Amino acid sequence: MLVPRLLSVLFALCFVIPVRAQMIPPGPSDTGLGGVNTISGTVLLGGARIERHVSVRLQTMTRGDRVVVTDEYGNFAFRGLGSGDYTIVIDKEKEFKPFTQVVSVIQPRGMPPQTYTLSIRLELKPRTETTGVLNAELANVPKPALVHYFAAIEKSKLDDHTAAIEELKLAIKEYPSFMQAFNELGRQYLILNQLEDADGAFQAALKITPDALVPLVNRGIANVMMKRYGEAVPILRKALVKNDQSAVGHYFLGQALANLGLFNDAEKDLQAALKLGGEEMKEAHRLLAIIYVSRGAKKQAADELDAYLKLAPDTPDADKLRDKIKELRESNE
Repeated sequence: MLVPRLLSVLFALCFVIPVRAQMIPPGPSDTGLGGVNTISGTVLLGGARIERHVSVRLQTMTRGDRVVVTDEYGNFAFRGLGSGDYTIVIDKEKEFKPFTQVVSVIQPRGMPPQTYTLSIRLELKPRTETTGVLNAELANVPKPALVHYFAAIEKSKLDDHTAAIEELKLAIKEYPSFMQAFNELGRQYLILNQLEDADGAFQAALKITPDALVPLVNRGIANVMMKRYGEAVPILRKALVKNDQSAVGHYFLGQALANLGLFNDAEKDLQAALKLGGEEMKEAHRLLAIIYVSRGAKKQAADELDAYLKLAPDTPDADKLRDKIKELRESNE
């Protein structure tokens, strides 16, 4: 069949050489933490974007805090993040309840940078409420389990992922219902490319909290990496029902659909990934090129590859892609 043959040829062109992550250009929200991932979000009040500037803090375990201020539309972003757990905090607004949320950032080897998108709903503070920030997600976790959990985070920052896994196993032994520890365990296995173990850990997290968004997305990613595209699609679609602003979710869903030959659906999700994640989702351009070649839309395919090279001019197969662009344009004349 034509579609499988095109997929095999063009996916080989795109992925024979592992993708190299590109550093995001420094900007006002660049954290300087040496990574390539992003946490972005929108602050809401009463279901609408907040019409004022709000201070948003990103907490790290070992490298201090970073603070940004939302724009006039309630948007913010922290760029340049490596793998690890980060805490987003809003606690300097006197009239609102403090907000805190842990975001687990995963950078699998050979995968493009990822954007984690939050929708933060602030609540007005009752007059009698006292100040202070409580991490609700970890509030009921016993202290011995937390000690091992945070020790694992530190081991991971030192790239000692095997030791991090052992600490997480100890945390889970102390507290078998520790959903976040199972999710982090899966993240560590993903980094080590132990995909079956990663999937098992994410499934364990979801047994504890079935509607947890982060392990749901992560399980979808694990299944895409294992080439279980049919299994990945319903998982990622379920995640996107919970948060359709996830650029990463749309990207991996688009990749799974493309590999299943469902190009029309894949195109929509890949375009959504680009709209939500911008240049950080640049690999979507390559997948879209595959789709357009399969349709005989050579100009569109060339345009997508051109867009990719503008964002990643130093990609290892840049010369091959330039040759492909030239071939597509000449054959379209």
